[in-house]
Amino acid sequence: MSWKTPSGSNSASASSNMSGLSQLPAEIRALRPVKTLEANFEKGRLAHAILLKGDDLVLLESVAQALAGTILKAKGKTDSHADYFTLRPSKKSRRIIVGERGKDEPNTMRHLIRQLNQTSNQGGYKVAVVYEADRLNPQAANAFLKTLEEPPPQTLILLLSTRPYDIIETIRSRSFQFKIPSQLSRKRDEDWTQWISDYGNWIKWLHADSASARAEPDRAILQAYGLLSRFVDKVEASSEASWKEQADSIPEHLSDEELDAMKVGLQKGIRDKLLIDIEEATRLAAIELSHEVPFPADALTQAIAALESCMGLLALNMKDDAALEGFFLRSLKIWTV
Repeated sequence: MSWKTPSGSNSASASSNMSGLSQLPAEIRALRPVKTLEANFEKGRLAHAILLKGDDLVLLESVAQALAGTILKAKGKTDSHADYFTLRPSKKSRRIIVGERGKDEPNTMRHLIRQLNQTSNQGGYKVAVVYEADRLNPQAANAFLKTLEEPPPQTLILLLSTRPYDIIETIRSRSFQFKIPSQLSRKRDEDWTQWISDYGNWIKWLHADSASARAEPDRAILQAYGLLSRFVDKVEASSEASWKEQADSIPEHLSDEELDAMKVGLQKGIRDKLLIDIEEATRLAAIELSHEVPFPADALTQAIAALESCMGLLALNMKDDAALEGFFLRSLKIWTV
């Protein structure tokens, strides 16, 4: 399942074409999976299909585009290269669809497969990036599986996913998997730091002083909805700021539908990272509570389960405020018992 570097190439000449990966920030290029991908490329041992998985979709995209740029020897923007193809979730369902038989609809699995089976535009390799591969619907997944079983020559397919176990096993088993961890020094602004502090204090008040919390239900509920409202506002503000930062790198040929799906995907990635922060803050609050009361193991287990349930509902496209409302109301009950 691996391909060789072009005829006549050797490791030295391959290295000279490493502009894509070499332009990654040092802290990303230093990640072991990225170094492994780079080494495999130099040896001509990359697989036909690679699954890049992690909890930061923006980081996964950066690695994928850098690797694609290296393979294609792109001199300009990777996404402008004639042999660089993408497939993204679309429409309100944010699913990757197969497309109608006999039609060549852009941003469908049939369209991507047709592109990969054509001769390379520039006589070299073709690279396809499937964003959020866990959003493949069954028909698209089945059509894609045939391509993975018999990949066209000189083709590299990169799958990106923050939920890799939602990808069917037959696709995962035919892809070399690399976990790309989030950057260790992710910046948090003061507003989010304050939110995390207020959330932790809310939990500690509910549990350490549960009699007072039960006696003041309006206060407890008001704080819960305040946290909910601030969280939703934070996700929207961060998403808007991140979208503006990426404006210059967004491909010009994308349709409004694809742009909407891309923007939703970006917001989802930011929201999910903040939810991971909430999980960490929940565990920290439980540890701090153990200095005042017996360690609340049962409450912590239930709270984490409630958060995971919330994340599951969000993955099914439930509205953020509805899913989060359920989490905060369940948390209120859990911590005051």
